[in-house]
Amino acid sequence: MENASKALLMAGGILIALLIIGILVYSFGVMGGYFDTENSKQQAEQLKIFNEQYEAYNRKLLRGVDVISVINKVLDNNQKYGPDEYDEPNYLMQIEFEMLEGAVYQKDKQSGKNQKVDSVTFKTGINYNQNSISEIKQSSEAFNDLKRRIFDCVEVRYHKETGRVNYIKFIERKIDYTQDY
Repeated sequence: MENASKALLMAGGILIALLIIGILVYSFGVMGGYFDTENSKQQAEQLKIFNEQYEAYNRKLLRGVDVISVINKVLDNNQKYGPDEYDEPNYLMQIEFEMLEGAVYQKDKQSGKNQKVDSVTFKTGINYNQNSISEIKQSSEAFNDLKRRIFDCVEVRYHKETGRVNYIKFIERKIDYTQDY
């Protein structure tokens, strides 16, 4: 009888140990799910914050200064996620802007160099991108003109995998100042 009671105690101890192990495994699973949920919420919040800074420009009647601000943000983003830093092509962005009114400006002269005077030209119907801004900046007159122009955001696209804004397009708005209002 003494052996039977010891066997029952051992079986009971094993069952209690298995019960405790089961509870611990279940608790770790629940905690892991909780952390996954928190991580997902945090990623969604970061995505929302990222997209909001570009969606703020998804509107009509933007000054060229606003377009330049978006271009600078895109250049910073692409520099951060480009081939030199993280090499994350899913995070690279593209911006385009189109001029409806053409103009030609002389490039600023660089001191100490005898160079042929080139020009910066705004052509109509051409999609300029974020890389065009460096050429436009070579003429302060062209850069100042770009700042004063009025644009409409006509398209915003999102990356299908990351959900991040990855393309924005602006078209200059032609304003007729001869109309009576």
